[in-house]
Amino acid sequence: MEYAVLSPDTQKTFQEIQQRIRRLQNWGSIASLKNLGLPSGNQVGASFVSLKQLASSYSPDEQLAFLLWNTQKREEQIIACLLLPKKINKEKITQLIQNCYNFEVAEYLGSFFLYNFEKLTEIATEWINSEKPYMQIAALTACARHLILFKSQPAISKDFFNNLIHNDYKDKYVQLVARRYR
Repeated sequence: MEYAVLSPDTQKTFQEIQQRIRRLQNWGSIASLKNLGLPSGNQVGASFVSLKQLASSYSPDEQLAFLLWNTQKREEQIIACLLLPKKINKEKITQLIQNCYNFEVAEYLGSFFLYNFEKLTEIATEWINSEKPYMQIAALTACARHLILFKSQPAISKDFFNNLIHNDYKDKYVQLVARRYR
């Protein structure tokens, strides 16, 4: 685990974001989750659109993104995905995914950060072979989004992606996501 001294500005921004997230609390969403028997702890039920709008008020910042991520709360992790700077090494991203809140956040990490990672093939191969569902979900989502956005010059081949989506996954949710991309 890497430790860093927080600047007063980073700490202030972190606390400001947390306060703004609390103001987005949606009791209706939380009640719906509870009615469905789904876990509702560590989240306030804020919509993705609201979180994306909130994140757009801030510049990418690695230290802030990691601070938000490490709260292990849904909304903070989604905002962290949106605030990660483009240049982060593979080890830090791999460390980050270890504390992922849920599958939804893993998909956001793939969709908003990992899809444009310079070593996408390398990290996707490692994460798919990891047998860790959150890593597999992030890798599948990242590769799918990459192929959509970079149709003319993708960094990964369609054959590579085809192998990923036809892999024999053990986790049922990962199987569903793989089928969705077929």
